[in-house]
Amino acid sequence: MSKLIPLLLATAALTLSACQQAAGTGEARIAPAPLVEAIDPQRDPIKATQARKQLMERPEQVADVAALRREVLALIADKSADNVQQCLVLPLGHKPCGGPAEYVAVSIKGKDEATVLNKINAYNQAAEAENLRLGRMSDCAVVPKPQVQLVNGQCTLVNEATY
Repeated sequence: MSKLIPLLLATAALTLSACQQAAGTGEARIAPAPLVEAIDPQRDPIKATQARKQLMERPEQVADVAALRREVLALIADKSADNVQQCLVLPLGHKPCGGPAEYVAVSIKGKDEATVLNKINAYNQAAEAENLRLGRMSDCAVVPKPQVQLVNGQCTLVNEATY
């Protein structure tokens, strides 16, 4: 656990740059730009509305977020582990009010932990930027971080009812 905290801090510092390498393709992935009102809506509401509409009509950015999610889910699909120390609980996605959309159980057995953390961080940042760009709203409920357990050699989240 003591090794995990510095690794998470280093990973967070690395992912502050919005560009991530796509798995094995060599192409750079850039998180969608957040919505920024370049035109003052008080002075020119028509141009501000047109600029906002143009920013929201970028299907290539939405596709990037969906592609990142598919890549993350493929990367963490194998949840097999030899012991619970190979299991992590990581946040996935971003709620518009803040915080993770959900938590997932991840096995790092046979995987590069830094690669997994970088890919999940890239997706989380892209999801947050997309939420801002599209002006999404959510229920603002706090998603509690669950515990992880090893069940039949698989990393599994502990159901709140089983605590």
